[in-house]
Amino acid sequence: MTALTEADLFETISELLAEQNALSGDERREGTRRSYDCIQLLAPYDANSLPLQEDFRQVQCRDLSPRGFSFVSYRQPTTDHVVVALGTVPFKFFVAKIIHSGPSENELNQNYLVGCRFVRRLTEQAN
Repeated sequence: MTALTEADLFETISELLAEQNALSGDERREGTRRSYDCIQLLAPYDANSLPLQEDFRQVQCRDLSPRGFSFVSYRQPTTDHVVVALGTVPFKFFVAKIIHSGPSENELNQNYLVGCRFVRRLTEQAN
């Protein structure tokens, strides 16, 4: 695991948004928070042991910024942190702290809108 500088995070988020724009063909304005309406992988994280592959589930992301992201979940989070796999293969993995979670006002089902702040990026370490 490595600490993520603000410049590194901004560059990574810019890459993720460029990926989405290329896939959707949409052009979007620059801004602090940008729409990131896509399915991504997410797992609960207890801040000790990294989640296993089978712990990840698909969630609908809503927006993304250099500081964090939000997603819609059919259940309340059970941990204070999550690991999220963003982008396309090969994914970029981040640890994020859950900042808020509440009923989603935009969904017909009983879903929760969850807002997260990035803590650090997970990267492979050379042995």
